[in-house]
Amino acid sequence: MYIVALSLVVGGGIGNLIDRIFNQCRVFDFMNLGIGSLRTGIFNVADVAITFGVIWFLFILVKSGGKGLLRQS
Repeated sequence: MYIVALSLVVGGGIGNLIDRIFNQCRVFDFMNLGIGSLRTGIFNVADVAITFGVIWFLFILVKSGGKGLLRQS
């Protein structure tokens, strides 16, 4: 489960980095949601992946009580 959350964070970061390298420091992976002329949300897909990955990781961390993440000697 940790690997999926980490993959979302790393994948989103790499996606943003690739966009910035090849598109003159601009990011183009935006979704524009709405109905007709009403626009309800414009957001970056990579940022959504990063945010979801962090939230998922925190959920796993809270659910497990932090066990298994840091091993103490």
